[in-house]
Amino acid sequence: MKKTINFILALFIVSVTQKITAQKIELKNNTVVMEDKPIFSFDKKAMNNEFHLFKLNSKEEVLILQHQHVGADTGAKDDFKKIIFPSQNITIESRVLQKKNWKFLVQLLLDEKVIDTDGNIDVRNLERFSGKYNEKITLKK
Repeated sequence: MKKTINFILALFIVSVTQKITAQKIELKNNTVVMEDKPIFSFDKKAMNNEFHLFKLNSKEEVLILQHQHVGADTGAKDDFKKIIFPSQNITIESRVLQKKNWKFLVQLLLDEKVIDTDGNIDVRNLERFSGKYNEKITLKK
């Protein structure tokens, strides 16, 4: 029993330490900045309902984030976020992430190691992330 408690305590400490040491990003002047260093450029479109992330100093698109409005009410419970990875031909649709802002989503993708600071996509981590968040909403309709 004592070993189990120590194991759980060790897991908790490791997870807290990882959260504390995670490098935070800022969105400034169409640039994603980490520790005062630009890592991506971005463009917001469609009245801030789309967020296009590009490799730094490039027009190579890493991903597209979209807020999908369903119905007339903004913020309706049917709304969802769509994360599109064009090069991998993978789309993730999630109501869980609906209320999250662009900064949070980019930070989440970095923290989950789906993308790295050079704009490379780890396909294994992308598949794991998709398994956690993809609700395949448009296929259900």
